[in-house]
Amino acid sequence: MKGMVYGVVLAGMIASFVAVEPAEAAKRWRRYDGCTIIEHNANDGDSFHVRVNKRRYLFRLYWVDAPETDNSVPERVIEQAAYFGISTQDAIKYGKLASKFAADFMKDGFTVHTKFADAMGRSARDRDYAIIEKDGKFLHIELVRAGLARIHGFQEVSDEMPAATTMRMRIKSAEAEAKKERRGAWSQGRGQGDTIAGTRVLNRSVTVLDVEDMSKAIGVLRAGASVELLGAETPTLIRIQFKAGEQDMEGLVQRADLGI
Repeated sequence: MKGMVYGVVLAGMIASFVAVEPAEAAKRWRRYDGCTIIEHNANDGDSFHVRVNKRRYLFRLYWVDAPETDNSVPERVIEQAAYFGISTQDAIKYGKLASKFAADFMKDGFTVHTKFADAMGRSARDRDYAIIEKDGKFLHIELVRAGLARIHGFQEVSDEMPAATTMRMRIKSAEAEAKKERRGAWSQGRGQGDTIAGTRVLNRSVTVLDVEDMSKAIGVLRAGASVELLGAETPTLIRIQFKAGEQDMEGLVQRADLGI
């Protein structure tokens, strides 16, 4: 990202980042070939039970969020519907199609890449983030290409995958393709998606929110800071990338604060 951040008030965030870095470094990526999906009524488009070397795991995809398959978390369904510009009823319909798409993708065996980072969620079982690969394709990208998931959440890659910037470019390209061909949820809606992009210099100070906990402020970017717009996360929040010292970081800011 070009440009410099002027007067970034991120002391607490930087301290927090330094504190968690050693723990994150201790988690190394692992690759498991020959995995199989386990049929379960809680499986959906981005979360599923998987058998790995005779052990059972519950995995959640990095990079994407597929629509819910029911209305048990209505606020999340509303966000997902707004992303695609469709009704909540239609969002649930596409959530069920995403669940079938994922099951079909994994039905003949696949590879799991994971470092067992906690994905939490509503299940009483442990759930970990993972990337699913099959025949050189990644499930998170193919879900987006089919118009059955939004770009959302943690964006990580292992050392044997394309770089994070390359993966981001590929998934954005997949979404543009889905929109152009009006696939999946894009066949009915013209939501906000990831159409917002580019570099912007802030004309006023803005509060930056945590990507995973939108209720948590992680710092303030002052007027004059240069940020990269990565896309709409919700109808009111934009995902940005910015510099905190020498670190590239991401956060969420209010659409109105960016004048969008």
